[in-house]
Amino acid sequence: MLSSTPQKNFVLRNNDLGDVLVSTPLISGLRLAFPNSQVCVGVGDWAKPLLTGNPNIDEIISCNAPWHNKQNCRFPGNSPKTFLEGLYYVLFSKEAKYIARKKFTHGFDVLGSRQGSWLMLRAGIQHRFGVRGYAGGDNWCEKYVKFDENRKVAEAAITFLKLIGAKEKIEPRPQIFLNQKEKEEAKKLWGIRTSSKKRIVIAPGGGFPEKCWGDEKFTELVKLLNKDEKYQIFILGSEEDKSRIKIPGNTNKEFKNLCGELSLRQSAAIISESDFVITNSSLSMHLAGAFKIPSLTLLGDWYDSANLHHKQWGYPEGIVSGKEVAEGKLQLPTPITAKEMFNKSAIVNNLILS
Repeated sequence: MLSSTPQKNFVLRNNDLGDVLVSTPLISGLRLAFPNSQVCVGVGDWAKPLLTGNPNIDEIISCNAPWHNKQNCRFPGNSPKTFLEGLYYVLFSKEAKYIARKKFTHGFDVLGSRQGSWLMLRAGIQHRFGVRGYAGGDNWCEKYVKFDENRKVAEAAITFLKLIGAKEKIEPRPQIFLNQKEKEEAKKLWGIRTSSKKRIVIAPGGGFPEKCWGDEKFTELVKLLNKDEKYQIFILGSEEDKSRIKIPGNTNKEFKNLCGELSLRQSAAIISESDFVITNSSLSMHLAGAFKIPSLTLLGDWYDSANLHHKQWGYPEGIVSGKEVAEGKLQLPTPITAKEMFNKSAIVNNLILS
């Protein structure tokens, strides 16, 4: 039984881009279950473009909170300095004061942290929901989702709906709503789609070097793919990713390095019109998932299990490859192995041309 029907909902996701994107099924679930309620989402300014145009959101609120993200967290997550910075943000920031003025009835800290619970308390949100077993804060919540590393993060977010009595079935797949202009620009950049060429996106960028497959490996993989004229290859990423893949003397007109030339949403539109995505564990993996594009995610040394990563973050049409330490598999895939995995997936998804 609901102690109170959700009227004004605040969804907190001041985390990284992929984290924000996988929270969108919860947002659509709130809208579906309570169509007359207000749904507002608190995210860092860096993530706002992912939610622009989302019809399930009444307001995107700036929440540049200094915890659990790569953008403005200057110190380790559990350090005293992070504790103090988080407390200062909750008590004195203009953003926290604005959230309090909104007088939300229900708050959802999707990541689940002590700082997130402090923020909801500071905002006077009576009905607070968090996560037990991850980063704390659940003791200040009315109810909580239990953290399970074997469950997809998007599925865990949807579980919040059960806590408030909603029974709607929501697919645990990210949502990003592109407008017609964005779609047309992507089509124009790719050019006329033909049966003789397949569109491949390569995204070599990532948050931390140790989590990435590696620039040299990506370069070698692109060289292998670039030899085949039936593939049209676009490299996507930020300006700092521009030099990650170097192919001197390249004469393939179907190869374009677009790093630093596109906005976040333009990159999403490019992926929506692609046939396959090869990426680190990054936003591009989730964008591929949003549009049901087959993908190959190549993990770095930091990850001990590709299988676990797939359980937490993967998609049915995607492959995740990396180490399996528990099984004694300690080597990362080579470019040749990655090419073989791509070929197998391409055959399954009817992307290999005769």
